[in-house]
Amino acid sequence: MNEDTRALIANKFRNTPLGFSRIKKNLGILNYSNEETKKYLRNIILSTPLGDIEGKGKNYYFKCTINDVVLTVNSQTFTVITAKRVR
Repeated sequence: MNEDTRALIANKFRNTPLGFSRIKKNLGILNYSNEETKKYLRNIILSTPLGDIEGKGKNYYFKCTINDVVLTVNSQTFTVITAKRVR
């Protein structure tokens, strides 16, 4: 992973309305709109240090210790597959 790839993912990631509702539930941000959720996820992607981003198989795993969140992003479609809190 490099800065350019991380920036590309931060600007191009996407999800469906159902996906956003699942992510909001998993992260405990149910009161966020889909647009606020996108901003929050973008912030997580950009604030994750490059050393904490792992490419495994067809996915990238963003392990953001600042927000205590792990995002799973498909490396081909840039869809956020899952998001979960890590304590």
